[in-house]
Amino acid sequence: MGGEGVPWVAASKFSGNKHIFQNLGEGTWYHSGSLAIRQAVAAKTNITYKILYNDAVAMTGGQPVDGPISVDGIAHVCHGEGVERIAVVSDNVAKFNQSDFPIGTSFSDRADLEKIQRELRDIPGVTVLIYEQTCATEKRRRRKRGKLPDPKKFVVINELVCEGCGDCSVASNCLSVEPKQSDFGVKRQINQSSCNKDYSCLEGFCPSFVTVEGATRRKKSAINVDFSQLLQDLPPPEFAPLTEPYDLLVAGVGGTGVVTVGALITMAAHLEGKGASVLDFTGFAQKFGTVLGYVRLANTPDAIHQVRIETSAADAVIGCDAVVCSSPKASAHYRKGSQFVLNRAEMPTGDLVLNRDASLKIDQREAEIRKTVGDDVVTAFDANKISEQVMGDTVFANIILLGAAWQRGMVPVSEAAMKQAILLNGVAVEQNSNAFDLGRLLIAPPKALRDVLTDAPNEEPSCDEIIAQRAAFLEGYQNGNYADHYVELLTNFRNTLSPELENTLLGTAAKSLFKLMAIKDEYEVARLHTQQVFSETLSRDFEGDFKVKYHLAPPFLPSKRDSRGRPRKRQFGAWMTPVLKGLARMKTLRGTLLDPFRFGADRKLDLETLSWFKETLREVGHKARPAKAELCASILVAPMDIRGYGPVREDATASVRARVDALLAKL
Repeated sequence: MGGEGVPWVAASKFSGNKHIFQNLGEGTWYHSGSLAIRQAVAAKTNITYKILYNDAVAMTGGQPVDGPISVDGIAHVCHGEGVERIAVVSDNVAKFNQSDFPIGTSFSDRADLEKIQRELRDIPGVTVLIYEQTCATEKRRRRKRGKLPDPKKFVVINELVCEGCGDCSVASNCLSVEPKQSDFGVKRQINQSSCNKDYSCLEGFCPSFVTVEGATRRKKSAINVDFSQLLQDLPPPEFAPLTEPYDLLVAGVGGTGVVTVGALITMAAHLEGKGASVLDFTGFAQKFGTVLGYVRLANTPDAIHQVRIETSAADAVIGCDAVVCSSPKASAHYRKGSQFVLNRAEMPTGDLVLNRDASLKIDQREAEIRKTVGDDVVTAFDANKISEQVMGDTVFANIILLGAAWQRGMVPVSEAAMKQAILLNGVAVEQNSNAFDLGRLLIAPPKALRDVLTDAPNEEPSCDEIIAQRAAFLEGYQNGNYADHYVELLTNFRNTLSPELENTLLGTAAKSLFKLMAIKDEYEVARLHTQQVFSETLSRDFEGDFKVKYHLAPPFLPSKRDSRGRPRKRQFGAWMTPVLKGLARMKTLRGTLLDPFRFGADRKLDLETLSWFKETLREVGHKARPAKAELCASILVAPMDIRGYGPVREDATASVRARVDALLAKL
């Protein structure tokens, strides 16, 4: 605290790096960080301080900032300390009276952040960038509490238009942009329950995003389950006597209600006159960061002498997130016999921003937990999925886990106290009470509940089913002849393979060939956006007299460039829908002399890439041998990484072709 950037003052004299950026919250700047800026100025250090004016002390949980702080006040103090170049970036620069700032201060929209950073990086000495925007998580919290208007504007991704390239995650760094498995590979979806309505994901270079404005989320109907009736035959749990303090660890991610679980347990214990303490380690975990809640219970308050759970001392664990539960910080508290309820839901981590195909390896994480505490003491299920199935929303997942833990005897307080704590909490009381009961029932689900939760097994389709499904899609994409050409290419490839290689390679080839034939050009994007299935999806999820707006970068319209040098997307209103329908009907022009898009660089690249893969398919077919099956599969699956639009797709194509050429040389 107060030392931000100070090590760089000395290190910069001996390092080849000319410059660094240093983040600094406005609260830290106020109480001591300004001294670091003063030192950097005195030492003539090349550094840019990014002062984040977000209206909250985010580092320690979102408290109000102490002291009379303003954006123009920070600018004047920095200018008085000797900083000559000051830039203000905001999501609404119009709110500022520029005459209130030091002369020379620049004002830019948040979309130009990277451009401003590159400019400041090349200026000698100390520069300051003041980024003003209310903390998105604080906005969400205030909206839930009714302290801030909740805009009736939602971002939706059209699954069929999405390429799963992950550029939206790169643009937004937002973990509400989640992976979604589909018949055509991994796509992206917006988790509306956790979305902060920051809208930065719209900056991803992709036409799959639409905004639904003037809408409210349609509440999904909860399944009609008579919990009281089902609970009648459920035996009460047996609790261990609290002769010594009982240690219960609640582990999960910020923004999902992990802290609420600990608060409910300790309140229930307090209502019974027991001793109870809770210590939440949240740190930077307002949203999607690690949260460890140390809950300690005892017969009397004076029996608790510390609030932290010691290493290898947890009696029980409510695991709200498998990634956090398998982390060293959490697992350090486990021992053989620690009772465990684990949520198997896949909740995105920061790895998803760096690696679009990052796998959370839930099975492997669960296996490691079972290995540590013992296989017989772990109950694991996908609480998010069950919560959505039965309750209509994933937000009740952690309360379901709490109910399951209570039924297993892991939470030594009475049911009456738990229900009273839920009542006192005052948030969605009936739903949370039902979620608690649902968790109890999951420990020994009656037939009525098992029937509700039964899923049809996901069987891997056969090669012929994969080909038939994609051929039908290609017929809608272009016409029957185009679909027949797809089938013919694969039939020829199949005829070159030995029987033992057919099942290994044919399905992979079918998926990759389809991806390169069903190019999402202007006609296809228009068709997919105006299909009835997408309209039905919007009507299923939203209600009200809403309007759909498209976010596109049409190649035939002049456009400014974004901070990454790419065409900047524009917003098009509802009038665009009939235009898109007309464009979709023009798909018969695709590839003909009348096609107005045939001269575009993207279309030329797509045709060239398809021709290249057809030749690759023939080469692999003729050279494939059982001993080379793995190598052939690596070649055929590579085009699945050609994703995205425009420059994103261009970069991906170059990378994949270089990789395939290297593999072909080995073949």
